[in-house]
Amino acid sequence: MILSFAKNIPVQILGIVKKNLNQILFFLFWGGAVFWVYHDLEIEAIAVPISAVSILGGGLAFFLAFRNNSAYDRWWEARKIWGGIVNVSRTFAGYATNFLAGTESEPVNSIVHRHLAWINALRIQLREQDRWEEVYKYLDEQDVEMLRPAKNKATQLIQEQIRVITALKRQNGIDGFEHTMLMGCLKEMYDLQGKAERIKKTVFPYFYQYFTRLFLWVFILFLPLALVPLMGWHSLPLSVITSFVFYILERTGTATETPLDWNSSGTPMSALCRTIEIDVLQQLGQKEVPEPYPFQVTGNGSIFLD
Repeated sequence: MILSFAKNIPVQILGIVKKNLNQILFFLFWGGAVFWVYHDLEIEAIAVPISAVSILGGGLAFFLAFRNNSAYDRWWEARKIWGGIVNVSRTFAGYATNFLAGTESEPVNSIVHRHLAWINALRIQLREQDRWEEVYKYLDEQDVEMLRPAKNKATQLIQEQIRVITALKRQNGIDGFEHTMLMGCLKEMYDLQGKAERIKKTVFPYFYQYFTRLFLWVFILFLPLALVPLMGWHSLPLSVITSFVFYILERTGTATETPLDWNSSGTPMSALCRTIEIDVLQQLGQKEVPEPYPFQVTGNGSIFLD
């Protein structure tokens, strides 16, 4: 996930240009070609009224604003969901380590470790990866064999938690209040998992993406045709800059609308899972815990996490 850009402005500009070099070269080539045809070949029939392009630009701005706002809502909801997972994880581990303090240590360890398996299973499912060893390392052999054939492994892990905690209640290992509090946490986990799966499986309406991109490229192609008759060679840098601004706005919406995928604007689920692992293992009393994921500075000056 991109956290920030480099503080050095020239490095920022260089990184952005390098990342979008092909598009910038196309804008420059198209603007130069229109200027050459209009002024050197004197084919003035290619000119279009500036009013028409202005109307098109206004409509495009409306589409971009609506789509980007909707995409941001999805991104923010995904972040709130994983913030809720962090909070409920700490609460659940606190309840487990204190409510079960008078029982054998094995149920406490297995319940807490099974929860860590759940957060990683949910992350892997949302990103459609095949890295189940990151889940199995927290489970005993019996849980691993139970989990292997499951289609939705995160759901089955919570189901196993419910079974174990209910058995503790029946064996008088915990009282009714403690059972209720632990079950409340598990219910909240089910709710948060369902919300995350809803974002993942609800595809952003295709016609918004299609028509926004269509209007974008129509605007980019017509913009030099309207500016060259009015501004001459000055139209070249203006058309390149204007086209790039609208292009970046469209790219921003495209990246933000998939907040649970592995991309530059996605929710840093690996880093959040690692934060939960550190907190929960320390609540369990373990001294050796994994280190947080470090920040990584890329060549174009962007800082990534996860």
